[in-house]
Amino acid sequence: MVSSLLSLGFCAAVFPHLIVPVDKSHPDTAFGTSLFSEVSSTIASIFNFDIPPGDAGKTCSLVFLFPKQQDLKTSSYNFSGDGKLDFSELKLPATTGTTYNNQPAKGQDYGVVTVTPGNSYSITTFDYPAGQRLGFEIMEAGNTFLKFFQDFNPAPIGCSLPSVRGAGVKQLGVEKETRLCEDTG
Repeated sequence: MVSSLLSLGFCAAVFPHLIVPVDKSHPDTAFGTSLFSEVSSTIASIFNFDIPPGDAGKTCSLVFLFPKQQDLKTSSYNFSGDGKLDFSELKLPATTGTTYNNQPAKGQDYGVVTVTPGNSYSITTFDYPAGQRLGFEIMEAGNTFLKFFQDFNPAPIGCSLPSVRGAGVKQLGVEKETRLCEDTG
């Protein structure tokens, strides 16, 4: 896990501790936690991250890792459509009882990112909120279907919050820019 992220220039990462699908075609159904993330015309996925208290003073990014299928060792995905995904931070994290109708309100919409296999995307960069629980949501924004097993093994796939140096990284491609931890305090 760590060596794969180090090869992308990250020094430490937090992976989601809860993944909750919400489905507008079943708006009052709580699907509980899942190991799979799904994004489609009716389904969005919410990711909760528990940030360690010892990471105060660092900068981090919400990163979406999307390797090529042949690079995955212990995961897989189904992908079709235009690749447009809308990423948002939620005002509160999800619970296993979260449904489409009772999901937390959006706090910050980071906009639409068009993803293609073989790339990693830095969605936003911010000061690490040490000791807090954060919720992020991915929705389709075009005609994308994506279902994947969230995994940290080589090659990692899905959302993570790695510590990085610098801000404003838009896309970390296969060529891999070097990024290191940065203390901001």
